[in-house]
Amino acid sequence: MTQIPLVEHPESVVVVALDAGELVAVRQTRPGARGRTLELPSGKLEPGETPEKAAARELAEECGLRAASWRALGSFWVVPAYSTERAHVFEAAELSAADPAELDEDEDVEVERLEPTKAWERLSDGASLAALALWERRAR
Repeated sequence: MTQIPLVEHPESVVVVALDAGELVAVRQTRPGARGRTLELPSGKLEPGETPEKAAARELAEECGLRAASWRALGSFWVVPAYSTERAHVFEAAELSAADPAELDEDEDVEVERLEPTKAWERLSDGASLAALALWERRAR
């Protein structure tokens, strides 16, 4: 039996950001997908950073947005068969523009908005789809 190497990965966050009833998503290049994907804002925690702070930082860096209202939706193991990564999901609402200095110049992202009813067919990565499921479960 072939042993798959364990990938040690920091925890991460996924943000379900709502702007006037639409979800905020980012289109970015992903080497594993060999192209651009449409995802919810996300990223890894920096050393010593809490998931809450990481979620706010990622929303500002990737989308240029801040949220006045935050709600934790849960967490999940991304790929427990070979990775230690656990993702924490947050809903962000009451959005406003962040300080332009907070945008990450290294990010190659395009911000898009989509209707929640279209999210299942437009989002393409597992973390975004899992976050969407947690968000929809909490909305019931």
